[in-house]
Amino acid sequence: MKAIIVLDEGGITRAQIGLDNVKVNPDLFGSFISAIQSYAKRSVGSEMKEVTYSSVRLMIGRAGPYHVVTLHALDDEDAEWNHRATISVLDTEDYTLNDYHLGILRELLTGEVISADEVETGIDTLTSIRSE
Repeated sequence: MKAIIVLDEGGITRAQIGLDNVKVNPDLFGSFISAIQSYAKRSVGSEMKEVTYSSVRLMIGRAGPYHVVTLHALDDEDAEWNHRATISVLDTEDYTLNDYHLGILRELLTGEVISADEVETGIDTLTSIRSE
């Protein structure tokens, strides 16, 4: 799993980890997901669940009021499981939604060790929804 992004209905990024690694602007990404979800709802009556773009597989789901997007390599055999597990964890009442906790979740699910730089960046940019 390359990244986890949590967006509100308007496409505003509420928390994310990993977008820096795939060189994506979080604001543009949020707008992109919001636009394709709106289009899908109007066109086919339901939200998109998955999009393949270039060499990345985007899996989209809901956790409460949020869109949760996980990014995976095309050959990631654990993509389905990691995506469902991410949604399940984020859908619990007691989960504190912020960049740091998403990093820990990604590490627990994938076994990918987070570098010291990623942890430091996550702490520096900590944005908790509960504080709003």
